[in-house]
Amino acid sequence: MKLVFLTLLMVSLVISGCVVSQNSTVVRIGFQNTPASALVQIADEKGLFEKNGVHVKLEEFTAGKFALQAMLAGSVEMSTPAEIPVMLAKMQGNELYVLSEIGENQNEAPMIVRADGNPTIQDFFSQKRKLSTSLGGTPEYATYQYLKHFNISRENVEIIAQKPEEMVGALSSSSVDAIVIFEPYPSLAEQTLTGTTRYELPPGVYTTAYLLAANKTWVDQNPEQAKSILKALKEAEDFARENPVVAKEIVARRTKFSPELINKIWSDFDLRARISDQLIQTWNEEARWAIDTNKVTSTVIPNFTTLLRPDLQQV
Repeated sequence: MKLVFLTLLMVSLVISGCVVSQNSTVVRIGFQNTPASALVQIADEKGLFEKNGVHVKLEEFTAGKFALQAMLAGSVEMSTPAEIPVMLAKMQGNELYVLSEIGENQNEAPMIVRADGNPTIQDFFSQKRKLSTSLGGTPEYATYQYLKHFNISRENVEIIAQKPEEMVGALSSSSVDAIVIFEPYPSLAEQTLTGTTRYELPPGVYTTAYLLAANKTWVDQNPEQAKSILKALKEAEDFARENPVVAKEIVARRTKFSPELINKIWSDFDLRARISDQLIQTWNEEARWAIDTNKVTSTVIPNFTTLLRPDLQQV
């Protein structure tokens, strides 16, 4: 009888556990595991999501575009891509929201090349070079801006698509001559390799904006939870501003990049949870690039304001 009771108790616990799992409201956020997603990492580390009544589970990705793809496939409710993948997703007919920016960086995608003597960028590309970047994201758009701004012939550049984590090794082995990728990989290349030269776009040419994107259906059904997440990110912004040393320690530990590397690039990031006035204009300009370079089949620039939910920003 005792054995029967224990068996029934175990079955009851299993069933109960299944019910709890099915009814629990876990919000999955896919994030790019770099300092660009610092506010999300800090909010999770300091318990700010839980404080605001939301149970969040972070899912790690090497690039924001991969997190966005997972979100569009229904694997996560939210993601932290930059503005380029979101623009492309919208122009490809996907439905989603952008609830907030979570950071900006004017130096997010420097070009690192292997070259002796610190040549100018025009001299470096006076002969054909292999350049590695990440297609469909901000590094590809930054590459376009380098070629355009410095009048580099497209015929002298062979663009090779690689994952971010592959590029430093490719540059080290000389299988590519240059990389354009988001931080901290460019600084990691400079830290670990000899004979590198860095090129940057002039101020004002291109600023990367990292975003909190969200599944449209989920937000429409859970606006209060969305507001709570935004509130937690605002609190994370305050924490990072008031406690920069601790914030950098959190990001270094979570990203597994060295504290020295995180400290080197930290000041380049403007970590704020907001929607800037320039975001729509930026999307419109980038959409023209996507059309002109056949990144999308559409020839019409959509109304990007439909991506935004300003009512949820009032937290």
